[in-house]
Amino acid sequence: MKIDCNIDSTALILRLRKGERRLAYAAVNAINKTAKRIQAEERRQLAERFTLRKTEFMQRMAAVIKPFASVKQGRAFAEISVGQKPKLLLSAFERGGEREPLTPGAQKVAVPVVGGPARPQFAQPVVPEFRISRLRFDRTKTGRRRAGVVRTRTYLVPSTGIFQRTGPEPEDTTPVYLFAEDQKLDARLGFIETARRIARRWFKEEMERETVNAIARSKGQGI
Repeated sequence: MKIDCNIDSTALILRLRKGERRLAYAAVNAINKTAKRIQAEERRQLAERFTLRKTEFMQRMAAVIKPFASVKQGRAFAEISVGQKPKLLLSAFERGGEREPLTPGAQKVAVPVVGGPARPQFAQPVVPEFRISRLRFDRTKTGRRRAGVVRTRTYLVPSTGIFQRTGPEPEDTTPVYLFAEDQKLDARLGFIETARRIARRWFKEEMERETVNAIARSKGQGI
């Protein structure tokens, strides 16, 4: 996303020796500092609006600045975006929508049951041993069940879910995942609106500060 801002107070700095170059650096610094302010606010809001299971990773993905504005590369803008790692749903929370199954060919989404063996607590990530990709209910070439399925004592009920045997009786079972057709993602991220609000609030101030700094560094040359 690009944020376009008009700069008004340029006449004075352009009168300096090498004024255009000084103005370019002032603008680039103001843009990058504003981008960092947006990034900080996006990360703060993420922790406020979501339960983070992998905090450090999610904070990095909340607002990625790439590229930064650069005088040497002739780039008078910075781009800020939500991370796009595989299986990362964060960007889908900007406009909201429906969560699609991650498994190719699947018709429903496997939702880990909170309090079950895959996700003992809501704030915890899925236990690695109970990840769908590790269970793999298809059999080996010799017809035997996968070792992971035997070890976790899990079995699949088509269109219903994945369960774990907890004892010898048929009723000794607990749900691990339940299959759901409709998994709605609400529009809670607010990335675009936050970026606009921070840019409107801070860019002008950052530009004025950088202009004053450029004049101070010129030591009166060209005025």
